[in-house]
Amino acid sequence: MKAVTPLLKGLSSLLPSSFKGRLYIMLFVCSFLPLLLIGGLSVYSISSILNNKIDKGLLNHLNQVMINLQKTLDYLDYSSQQFTTNGLIGKDLNQILLTDDLTETMPLQNEMKKNINLLNFTNPTIGLTMFYDKKSKQVLFSNLLTSDLDLERLPTLTRTNGAVYYGPHKTHYKYNDENMVFSISRKFDISGGNPLTSEVIIYTETNFKIFQQILNTTQYGMSAFHLLLDEEGKILYSDNNDLFLTGSMYKEKEQDRFRVFSDTNSHGWTLVLYIDRQAYNMELVRWLVAFFVVIMISVSISIFMAVKILNYVYNPLLNIKKGMVLVASNKMDSELSRSGLDEFDYIIEQFNGMNYKIKELILRVEQQEIRKRETEVAKLMAQINPHFLYNTLNTVQWLARMKGETEIDRFVALFTNVLNYNLTKEGLIVSIREEVEVLKNYIELQKIRYDYLFDVRLTVDEQTWGDRVPRFLLQPIVENSLYHGLRDEGGIIEVTVRRTQDHQLLILVRDNGYGMSEDKIKQLLSGENRSQTGMGIGLSYVDMTIQSNYGSKGRMEIESVQGSGTTVQIIIPLTGEGIHHD
Repeated sequence: MKAVTPLLKGLSSLLPSSFKGRLYIMLFVCSFLPLLLIGGLSVYSISSILNNKIDKGLLNHLNQVMINLQKTLDYLDYSSQQFTTNGLIGKDLNQILLTDDLTETMPLQNEMKKNINLLNFTNPTIGLTMFYDKKSKQVLFSNLLTSDLDLERLPTLTRTNGAVYYGPHKTHYKYNDENMVFSISRKFDISGGNPLTSEVIIYTETNFKIFQQILNTTQYGMSAFHLLLDEEGKILYSDNNDLFLTGSMYKEKEQDRFRVFSDTNSHGWTLVLYIDRQAYNMELVRWLVAFFVVIMISVSISIFMAVKILNYVYNPLLNIKKGMVLVASNKMDSELSRSGLDEFDYIIEQFNGMNYKIKELILRVEQQEIRKRETEVAKLMAQINPHFLYNTLNTVQWLARMKGETEIDRFVALFTNVLNYNLTKEGLIVSIREEVEVLKNYIELQKIRYDYLFDVRLTVDEQTWGDRVPRFLLQPIVENSLYHGLRDEGGIIEVTVRRTQDHQLLILVRDNGYGMSEDKIKQLLSGENRSQTGMGIGLSYVDMTIQSNYGSKGRMEIESVQGSGTTVQIIIPLTGEGIHHD
């Protein structure tokens, strides 16, 4: 800095001594400075392009195609598992094959159709699905009319997890057999113990549109085509059969005509992208044309603005300088006189109203911070749509009851109660009795999970049963002790709720666990580990809730000794229904 100061002083001495003369020099510099900046930007941009910036963009597109293709195969794998003997749909076919009574098979067939329609609705990537008996060479069940199935003639993409993936190939849908699809086959009876089902396979195809969406070359913005290779280098699919014949062995060629990019999947198959080199270079030409257009527009605007500034700036600046001196003297109530020029008069009016707006803004910021805390709390409570979870848990509970799994039934019932309490969007203020009851359910859940290796001791003063507090205070603190404090065995958590002598509500949670360092406590209060605490939101949520509802009248304190345990203490005023902001 000391070396730069003399240089600045030297340059300053070369400028005219008058303000107006200096202004001319500054306007001249401002007119040509954008040109210099754009020139520097052009050199950097062209250098970036020469460093394969376009190549990286194409590789990113190609990688996204690979990801979408892998997701499609994963969807096929998941869907086909529903058709096995252990799946939602396959179990019905298994019963159909094992019975000859039509009165029993008809409801099962209807149930299969219903479940297949449900699967297609929830997973629109799935198209044709069939059960095929290789021994009798017959289709046992299919959701669409099919042509003859010959798996040996289909191009094998990969084999993994007991399934064979094919494609791309023409669909086996009888009335639309020109569309290209990916498909999967796997054994219906994985165990193979039943001779009636040991030769039955499951065959599932993707929807017709999926193939077009994944291998759509228009996404690259230039002339291109794809090749799909198996792990031995055989071409399974080609967008350009004139250059690369499907079924032949791949050999890269014509480097002077094309730019070639490739990406190999972990399963061994490779996707190759060929970009026409002329179209590839056209991107550079378009960029250069746009670049020079921007240069011309920028220079024109700079010169125009320089002339306008020269006409308007000199005299009004003297008035503004006077106002700056007043502000520097802390005379915030002083007003500047109008200049008669609309542009500067607007600035002067803004300057005159600045002091009032600053005062108003300070008050507004305080109010916004209060609303922000309330919004954050409400947002945390509304992050999950509970209806889907409730419906899913009710289904699990119903299945447990049907199978006589009483422990699972009780576990799900407890979990549903806790979830209903935690996720409901109404009744943000509850009684201590409600908080304690849901805490008991949560503790029972965790005891089942940890095989009763810890004990929770509740001591609640009867006077506090009706006291009103923000919902969901106790569980995150107990949850923190379970996840970050207790030892493997003999853990004890003591929960105490009582009134203090100065008419405040005291909530105390103490454990005999490992304890925490100051850094760990700060991390938990900042909410950095929120996603790692299972169902809970964390101590940061509790602290935010207390500050939002009680302001400085409520507080949460954490004391921890490593090796001895942790104590969390909450003190809030007894305000009944009238919880307020400070």
